[in-house]
Amino acid sequence: MTRETLQLSVRLLVLLVALSLVFLFVSRPAEAEAPQETVEYVVAAGDTLWQIAGHVPHEGDVRGVILEIQDLNGLESGTIYPGQVLLLPAG
Repeated sequence: MTRETLQLSVRLLVLLVALSLVFLFVSRPAEAEAPQETVEYVVAAGDTLWQIAGHVPHEGDVRGVILEIQDLNGLESGTIYPGQVLLLPAG
C-alpha cells in the first residue's frame, strides 16, 4: 500500500466514524417532558394577565408565570378578553 492510499484510507475511516457518531446522536429519541398539569380559567371583565398570574402558586417573579401562561395558550401579547378560556399552570 502506498503512503497516499494509506492516508486516504485513514481519512475515510475518520469520516465514517464521525458520520456514525452524528447519526447516533440524531437518531436518539428526545427525552420527553412530562405533560404539565393545567387548570382552566375563564377571563372575567377587568382581568389582566398580571392579576391572574398573581393567583397561581409560584416561586420567584410573577413575570415568569405570565410568560408560562402566554406559552400555554399561544398568546403573542398580553391582551385577553372576557369569556376567554385560559390554561393556567396548576402549580
